[in-house]
Amino acid sequence: MKLISYLQKEEDLIRAKEAGLEEVIIGTDVFSRFGSLTIDKANDLAKKCLALKIRPVFEWDVLMVQTKFEIIVPKLNEVDFNSFKAIRVQDPGAFGYILEHYPNLPIQLNLETGNHNLIGIQRWIDSAKERVERIILSIEFPKAKLEEYITKLKVSVEFLGLGRILLFYTPRSLLGPLVFDHDDSEVVSVHNRPIEVYGSSEESPHSGFPIIENRHGTFMFNIKDHCLLENFLELQQMNLAYCRIDLRFVEQNTNLLKDIQTLNDSFDSELAKSIKEKYPAKVIRGYYQVNKSDALFSKLKNKRTLRNDENYLGDILEVNKKKHLGLLIRNESRQLKVGDQIEIRTPDGKVKNTVIHELKNSKHESLEEASNGQVVFFSHVSGVSVKSSVYLA
Repeated sequence: MKLISYLQKEEDLIRAKEAGLEEVIIGTDVFSRFGSLTIDKANDLAKKCLALKIRPVFEWDVLMVQTKFEIIVPKLNEVDFNSFKAIRVQDPGAFGYILEHYPNLPIQLNLETGNHNLIGIQRWIDSAKERVERIILSIEFPKAKLEEYITKLKVSVEFLGLGRILLFYTPRSLLGPLVFDHDDSEVVSVHNRPIEVYGSSEESPHSGFPIIENRHGTFMFNIKDHCLLENFLELQQMNLAYCRIDLRFVEQNTNLLKDIQTLNDSFDSELAKSIKEKYPAKVIRGYYQVNKSDALFSKLKNKRTLRNDENYLGDILEVNKKKHLGLLIRNESRQLKVGDQIEIRTPDGKVKNTVIHELKNSKHESLEEASNGQVVFFSHVSGVSVKSSVYLA
């Protein structure tokens, strides 16, 4: 397993060299979500990487609408791709553009927010006709699934070993309007000096969410960083090719990257714990052990609206106050007849009982009975809302 990390300034290159890294990612302010380098500086750093026998990779991971795409694509001409050995892209438009216009440039495809299924991932790889040298997978994969995909995919896989967890992104400016007073010069300054704040939730006790706004939009991160230092041995044993160490958002001590490389060269659980304790942010392993993010879905369902087939008739589709209720009958074994007594259970827990004195269809024609698939109307009952369930009493 090889480690890779980011270069944001010249000092990072020195740390990468001292740590023995063989590859680094270089992001610019125009093409990278969190890059801060100008294109000229990125070109210069790439040349210095080559001189130190470190493989530089150009990052183009911003997501773009068409207007933004058309603005930044011409700037690719300023990038010295003779000095970069590969490009990593996330936006399908960027992926397609590189395939068409840079036929000799290897591609690292970032699918962290893209396809999570094997068929979809393989389709991306096949579409590039051997141009994809690496796939970056989402940290939402638990280790069993990660190992399965590493085995089945024919290209190298990269996984985040240490770094922030992105929770939310919008291309919109969410912080600027709160900070600036419609001063265009200040808004422009966001391009050069991103806004960084910590957010809290009004609906829960959670607080301390790092939020960044820069020229590409607004990003919110988990309060804890993703950390698999103590699982390096497992990652190596499952033949993970590349483990990414993202230190762009923390104050680095001079030995942090070097210590992590030492851990990778010779795993030591005590060293892993020591590095984790020194890391300047709280950490979690995310979904690595198991992903139970869908476990809450059943609890989120309104049990009052869950269907009970005994005497179930159907659901209220329309409420016309003081006039009628519209009911869709959805039970093949039940019929509704004039004179029947029904029970209506509303989503907010109320139970209403009424007797059917008159039934009509959508043409306002009177009916004596109605069956599965029919929409029928009967007298309005106060307090009943759409999505209420109807049962024969």
